[in-house]
Amino acid sequence: MKIYKADLHIHGPHSIAVSKTMNLDTIVATCRHKGLNIVGTGDILQPNWQKYMENNLKRENYGLVYKNIYFILQTEIEDSESIHHIVFFPDFNSVKEIQDELKPHSKNILNEWGGRPRVNLTPPELVDMLDEHGAIIGPAHAFTPFKAIFRQDRYETLEKCYQDSIKKVFFLELGLSANTDLADRLGCLKDVSFLSNSDAHSEHPRSLGREFNQFEIEHPSFEEIELALRRKNERRIILNVGLHPKLGKYYNMFCSKCRRRVLFKKNITSTILPFSNYQITHDFITYFSENPEKSRAEYINQVSRNKVICPACKEQVGKSYKIRLGVSERIEILSSTKTPQHPPHRPPYINAIPLIDIIRAVKGIKSTSTKTIKKMYDEIIKKLGPEFHVLIDLDIQEIQKYNEKIALIINAFRKDEIEYLPGGGGTYGEIKINI
Repeated sequence: MKIYKADLHIHGPHSIAVSKTMNLDTIVATCRHKGLNIVGTGDILQPNWQKYMENNLKRENYGLVYKNIYFILQTEIEDSESIHHIVFFPDFNSVKEIQDELKPHSKNILNEWGGRPRVNLTPPELVDMLDEHGAIIGPAHAFTPFKAIFRQDRYETLEKCYQDSIKKVFFLELGLSANTDLADRLGCLKDVSFLSNSDAHSEHPRSLGREFNQFEIEHPSFEEIELALRRKNERRIILNVGLHPKLGKYYNMFCSKCRRRVLFKKNITSTILPFSNYQITHDFITYFSENPEKSRAEYINQVSRNKVICPACKEQVGKSYKIRLGVSERIEILSSTKTPQHPPHRPPYINAIPLIDIIRAVKGIKSTSTKTIKKMYDEIIKKLGPEFHVLIDLDIQEIQKYNEKIALIINAFRKDEIEYLPGGGGTYGEIKINI
């Protein structure tokens, strides 16, 4: 068996809000910086992207390869219930067969911007159709507040969603705002494999490869990936690596209109009624309470019943907009246990911080794309090795020789000693560290 690092969910330039410089060369360049061996093609049902991939990917050593990086044919599909699914295909023939079968059920599958097609099929119907052609499917970014299987007011278990087709669904994508500790509080997920993928909309190193999976398989092919997801023939996922959930865009509850995140803090002098003592800033609504944990739990229950109006929008806009649950709060509602119950097959999960964010913290720069950030990132990769080797494996003393402050942050995140300002409402979280 061999070890491969794989990011199995990205997008191409024919999806809305995706970088138009996404192509095989830019994807491969980032994979090399990250240390990835396998990557999803993204949007393989889109005709232009499909043709581009078919013309450039070569079958070699059981897999499809371009400049020594292996590719898995992959797309994301939205069903009739606005649930997003990630799909993997065994070969181009199956891609074309499925494309033909989906055409009558989709208005945009052949469109220029149809990279993530919407199809008028229910989850069980979609699973059954894909299974007939040898493709495999699972929920994409399963807990996010938008377009996800477990979002607020949607499903509570996989079985309720997929019904009799549940036996054909054996993996789930966690999404950027969830990790194994959060997801394994749901007993209904104990038998499925978890994927941690980037869902990248750009080839930028803060996007592509920010989450990945470490597979123990014989060779980098669809067949071996499927065996690993099914945990058969000693093939398996041995590690999930992803953003710390608080760095994700949807970890924390937020207003559906203004996207302010909701926080609770302790105020021992407060005698005001619950939820009436709050502070509004540009990014947050902060409630103060003598017992913030208890107040927060009560608040979450009310939000889950769609009973909480955003005080910021009520005051400033004159209209009523609801507070929505983030990933962490939705999992609290759905969870069957207060602490994660990891099944024996579940691999370890590393809560990572992108190297770009670490450099930004050191330099005190907010932007992720300045020349200063890119220059330092490229220099680190050149001197110390691929990003995840630096973040996870490289001896701290070796990093100190390059930059003591970067070494300090990496050491702190390895020891889980970093504080986070949680993301939510479409805004990424931030690391809080004094150096």
